[in-house]
Amino acid sequence: MMLFAAIAVLIAASLVLRAVNAASWRSDRHRVTNEAFAKAKEALVARAVMDDNRPGSLPCPDTDNDGAAQLFAGNQCPSYLGRLPWRTLDLPDLRDADGERLWYALSRTHRDHGAAEPINSDTIGELAVNGAAPSTQALAILLSPGAALQRAGAASTQLRDCPANCNAASNYLDSAGGFDNAVWSVVGGVVNFVSAPQSDSFNDRLVPILPDDIMPLVEKRAAREIALAMKSRYEAWQSAAGRGFYPWPAPFNDPANPGIGVSGTLHGHLPMTTTPAVWTFANVAGLGSCNGVGTTTLTCSAVLLLGNVTARLDNVATRFLEAPTPPQSGGLALASNYSYTLNTGAQRMDFQYSALLGISSITIEAPVLASWAPAGSPWLVNNQWNRVATYAISQGHAITGPGACTGPSPCISIGGPADKEAIVMMAGRPLPATLPTQTVADRAVVPAQVAQYLEAANTTPADMALERNLRTTVFNDQPVVVRP
Repeated sequence: MMLFAAIAVLIAASLVLRAVNAASWRSDRHRVTNEAFAKAKEALVARAVMDDNRPGSLPCPDTDNDGAAQLFAGNQCPSYLGRLPWRTLDLPDLRDADGERLWYALSRTHRDHGAAEPINSDTIGELAVNGAAPSTQALAILLSPGAALQRAGAASTQLRDCPANCNAASNYLDSAGGFDNAVWSVVGGVVNFVSAPQSDSFNDRLVPILPDDIMPLVEKRAAREIALAMKSRYEAWQSAAGRGFYPWPAPFNDPANPGIGVSGTLHGHLPMTTTPAVWTFANVAGLGSCNGVGTTTLTCSAVLLLGNVTARLDNVATRFLEAPTPPQSGGLALASNYSYTLNTGAQRMDFQYSALLGISSITIEAPVLASWAPAGSPWLVNNQWNRVATYAISQGHAITGPGACTGPSPCISIGGPADKEAIVMMAGRPLPATLPTQTVADRAVVPAQVAQYLEAANTTPADMALERNLRTTVFNDQPVVVRP
C-alpha cells in the first residue's frame, strides 16, 4: 500500500510539474507575441501623431514581405491587408512566438494620402473585431498569424513557402464564426475581423488600434498649434498697437461656415472669412489727399506743415488679423513719425502719420487677413480641424476689455483660479453614451448644438468656468490654454 501511495504521489507531482511547465511555456509564448504587438502599436501611434502632413494617418500595409509600405495606386493603398511595414516604421523585424511577421489591416479613412478624406475627431474607422473582446471603429488591426494549420473549410494545411505562397493572407490568417481574417471586404460600411479561442483551425491573435489610442494625442497637438498662433498674434498686436486682444468667436451655428466673429460673443466657433479688412476712413490735414478707402491699401500724398495723415480701420476684432506693418513712405519729411493705436470702445484701429515739414507720399497697408491655423501647419486646414474646435475668450481680453483679469472682467477658469485669457477646446470624437447622444451626423446639423461637441460644465460656458477631466465614455473634451 505504501508503494502504491508513493507512486500516486510521484504521478501527481509529475502531472503538476507538467502543467506548470506547459503554463510557463504558454506564458513565454504570449510574452514574445505581446512584446511584438506592443512595439508595433507604439510605433504606429507615434507615426500617426507626429506625421508632418496628415496627423492621424497610417502607412499602407506591406504586400510583398519586404518590410516597406506599398506605394499608393492613385490615392488608394494597393491593399488594405498585408504585413506590418516594419522598415517604414523604423522597427526591428518583429516576429510572433512562432517566428512569423505580424500582419496589419488598415482602415481606408486613415490612409496617409494628401488627397484622401480629411482626418479629424469626426473621422470614424471602418474596422471591427467580432467574437472575443469585440471592438468597432478601429483605425488599424495588428494580427499574429501563429503556426500554420488547416483553416476551417480548407482541404489542407496552410502553405508558407516563398515565393509561391508566402504573400497570400489565407496561408497565414484564419476564419471563425462566419468571419475571415484573410479577406478585407466592406459590408455595410464595416470591414469585419474575428477573434476566437485557439483551436485546431484558428490561432490568430488580434490587437485593434482604436481612435482613443491615437486621436486624443492628435487633438492635443492641433489645439496647441492653434493656441500658439493665437498667442503669437496677440503679442504682435500688443507690440504694434499698444495692447493685444483676441478676436470675437463666431456664434454656434455652422461649423463648416462659421463666418466672422460677433461682438460680445465669448464662446463659439473659430471666426473664419475670406473677406479682408479694409480702410474705412482716411484724411490729410493740410494740402494733399488719400486714395483707397474701402480697399486694403491707402496711398496718401501730402505737403506737410505741422500736419498729419489719419486713417481708420473698423471692426478689427471680427476676424483673425496679423498685426499692422510699418507704412512705406517716400519723398522728403522732417521729424516724421507714425503710430497705430486701438480705440477699444469703438473696436477700431487708428493710424496717424505726422511730420514737421515735408513733401511726402505714404502707402499704408491694412492688417492682413490671417488664417486661424499657423502657416507652418496646413494640415489643420486641409483636415478641417476647425470643425471640431471651439474657442472661448475672457471678457477682460476681448478688445473691449481692460486687458486684465480684474474687476468686473473676469477670466476663464479650468478647475482652478480664473486667470486664463483664452482657451482652444477640442471636442473629441462623438460619444454615444452622452445625453443627448453625440453623432457625426448630428454635428452636421445647423444650427450647431453645444452638447453635440462638449460635455459636462463645458456645455454652459457663459460662467467662464470650464472643465478638464479624465477621458470617460461621457467626457472627452480637451482644453488648451492660449495664455498665460
